[in-house]
Amino acid sequence: MQTISLKSGSPDTVIPLLKNAIDREKRILAESLRVTREKVNKLAKDLAVDIDKLMRGGVKHTAPNDMQLLELEGEIEILRHLETEIKELESVEICG
Repeated sequence: MQTISLKSGSPDTVIPLLKNAIDREKRILAESLRVTREKVNKLAKDLAVDIDKLMRGGVKHTAPNDMQLLELEGEIEILRHLETEIKELESVEICG
């Protein structure tokens, strides 16, 4: 883990602001995760697709399902990105 330093003339004000901003961002990400998970689960259910199999390339794209499968793959990538972001934010420690 690496340390990042910030300079401020009023750390007693800035530290709570930073903590609140990080907490707010975590709440936004958590809500985005919830919505994206619901969308992924619904698409996978509607298409009767195993997500792991899809992401390994084990699901055949056909003309009728191609766009929906691409949408599902995109949503899965968004989900993974959001999970990474929230994990990083949860590891942040503000000292002061």
